[in-house]
Amino acid sequence: MQDYDITLKYLSDKFPKHFVEFIIDGFEGEVTPLDKELPTNKRQTDYLVKVKDTSLNNGIEDFILHIEFQSSHDVDMPQRMMAYYARIVDKHKLPVYPVVVYLNQTDENRTIQSEYMSSIYNEDIMKFRYKVVKVWEIDSTRIIGNSLYGLFPIIPLTSHEIASEKEYLETCFDLVQNVDIDDKVLKSEMLVCTSILAGLKYPKDMIKSLMKEEIMKESVIYQDILNEGKVEGKAEGKAEGMEESIISVLSTRFDNVSANLVEMVHHIKNKSKLNDFLKLAVTSKSISEFEQKIRSA
Repeated sequence: MQDYDITLKYLSDKFPKHFVEFIIDGFEGEVTPLDKELPTNKRQTDYLVKVKDTSLNNGIEDFILHIEFQSSHDVDMPQRMMAYYARIVDKHKLPVYPVVVYLNQTDENRTIQSEYMSSIYNEDIMKFRYKVVKVWEIDSTRIIGNSLYGLFPIIPLTSHEIASEKEYLETCFDLVQNVDIDDKVLKSEMLVCTSILAGLKYPKDMIKSLMKEEIMKESVIYQDILNEGKVEGKAEGKAEGMEESIISVLSTRFDNVSANLVEMVHHIKNKSKLNDFLKLAVTSKSISEFEQKIRSA
């Protein structure tokens, strides 16, 4: 850490309001110091590639294409995309084209944000935009006509003119089944992808009637989904186990544990915090000390 970092961190800790008044002339109000440690975004992007576009009039242009796929609307998407954007630019030092692809037509009547804006004292601080693609508004012929068979599994969710849902879904599965590729395993996985995505819109029984069970069982993608569900279930189970351990320790040491405190413990889902509170349950001198510390955490 640089000397000036240490110095200014010390001064800003000691005189937080002075620093606000330095930035905001004539400031009147309250200042509450916050934890300076910012969370690291461990989440992986859904799709990230470097693009070299040679069709542009000004010659070759390199940029990063970032895509996030959403099965349903997320009110926090603008903040998430902005955070991704900053991290991608910082890592790759290239312009980023951010895109969110929404899959589920149940969101068609919802206002879907495509920008993040921040202003303070009527001064625009930041305006960040990203492209929104709604799959249900895409004409299926655009994908089929351009032979984009890698996108054939999303065709059940696209716009079409076939009145019967079952007839259209049969057409979609036939389309994937007849893709002109030699890799039979890949084709099987594409069928599995089609059935999974179709599940966002069509009844399970209808999909099941078109999807061979043996293909699903042999699918690597399907097994990965099952295993991911098992891992998440175990993680939730561990968290619940830690919650019960905390309450058990408190009950053993202090007898009376209020219903409010029990509810507070059960609302903690962060495993790291649960681990800290388990240690605190063992070391606290009284139930009131434990409760006070858990409330201030």
